[in-house]
Amino acid sequence: MSFQSILPPEAFSGDTQPLPYECCDCEYGHLEGRRDEQGNFVVARIISTDPAAYLDTRYAPGAVVGNASCSLKQ
Repeated sequence: MSFQSILPPEAFSGDTQPLPYECCDCEYGHLEGRRDEQGNFVVARIISTDPAAYLDTRYAPGAVVGNASCSLKQ
């Protein structure tokens, strides 16, 4: 069963301590995501006012950006 919600999937999985998101800068604005086991940054979403940003497959959700330097989001 699928549904849409403004809450992240972790809110429904029962995990008490979700992994922290990180924010990175990109040419269009900002990326939000998490690190995988190898330390690569995996995009969860892009935050931009430029419509071209959402068409750029390099920053699509699930895309691996590599070893981007990011800051931890509180």
